[in-house]
Parts: sequence; C-alpha cells; structure tokens
Amino acid sequence: MSGIGTASLRGLRALGAALGLLLAVYVPTFALVAALHLSIAHAVPVIIVVSTVLALALMRVLQGRAGLTFADFGLRWPKWRDLVVAIVIAVPVATVVNVLLSPAHESGPLAGLNLAPALALLYFGLGAPLQEELIFRGLLQTATTRVLAVPGSATARTGLAAIAIAATLFALAHLAVGPWTAAAALVLGLLAGEWRRRSASLIPAIAIHAIFNLPGLLVAIR
Repeated sequence: MSGIGTASLRGLRALGAALGLLLAVYVPTFALVAALHLSIAHAVPVIIVVSTVLALALMRVLQGRAGLTFADFGLRWPKWRDLVVAIVIAVPVATVVNVLLSPAHESGPLAGLNLAPALALLYFGLGAPLQEELIFRGLLQTATTRVLAVPGSATARTGLAAIAIAATLFALAHLAVGPWTAAAALVLGLLAGEWRRRSASLIPAIAIHAIFNLPGLLVAIR
C-alpha cells in the first residue's frame, strides 16, 4: 500500500476512534439525563459530572490497552510560561471572536436556563471548560494522536492532525446552538488543542476555554 493510502487509512481509523470515544462518553450521559426526566437546570451539573467520570474511566481503560498514563492525557501541571503565554494569547483572540459572534444573536449555552450567577459561573466558567477539555483535548486528542502516530516516530504533523480532528468534533458538538457558535468553537478547539500539544497539559487548554466562555457568561448573568 502506498504511503498516501496508509496515511489515509490511519486518518480514518483515528477519526473512527475519536467518534467512538465521544459516543461512549455522551450517549450514556444523555440517556441517563433522559431517563431521570431532569430539567435543563438540573441536567447541566449531571452532564458535567457523569461525562467527566466516563472520560476518566475510558482513560483508565486505555492505560492498560495502549500503555498510557493519566499524565499522557494531559493530567499534569504545565510550565508556568506555557500557562501565561496561553492566557495572553487567548484574551485578545477570545475578545475578537466574541465581538464577531455578538451580531449573530445565537442563543448560547445559557438559553432557557434560570441559574443564580454563582451557579452559572461554576457550571460554565469552570465546570464546562474542565469537562469539555478533559473529553476533547484530553481523551480524544490523546487517543487520536496515538492512532495517527507512526511507530517509532512522533511528528508535528501527527499532532496537528489530532488537534484538527478533536477541534472539528468539538465544533460539530456546538452546531446545534448555531453555525457561528460552531465556528467560534472551532477556533477555541484549535487554540486549546495547540496549547495542549505544546504544554503536554490540559491546564492551559482549560484556561483558554474559560476565557472564551467568560464574555458571553457575563452578559448572560448581568
């Protein structure tokens, strides 16, 4: 098989692995929420907690099968420089994205929710960034990188392809809110994914995600 054919097959396998893991996290989570007949306000913390637990459980499974550790999934502290640079870059990018997004008048994640400001900040300022980064940049990006990697070789191209797959799935997950929100999620996913790759840690990605969420969150609760 040609090199191009092998790379294409590896890419399809990586995409399939990412989709499979994403479904393994979210299908049971939303099935539970539906079975419990929860209101939107009560469903949010359940979704955050259950999907986080399932993502961690899948990481544990992959540890045995792929020889990975929790640190390989980004559960480690980054260098301070990586965290500071990520924040410095994220602030202007998030500001521009939110300014461009505001004329679209899409509902956003807080539509239909009646939450106290403290709970809104807890769920969407901290909980959602931690949960989604754990799933998309921790579980999916790490597993995808492993599938894409050529044995004995770790290339920047492999890392960038994994970032693109995770970011695209992240954007598609936000498409229900609206196309502009999905486009903003793609920008967020690419930036968070790159800093996950550079720092080998999820913490810069979580900080970037929180910064992207903050303007819309403050508008919603003011």
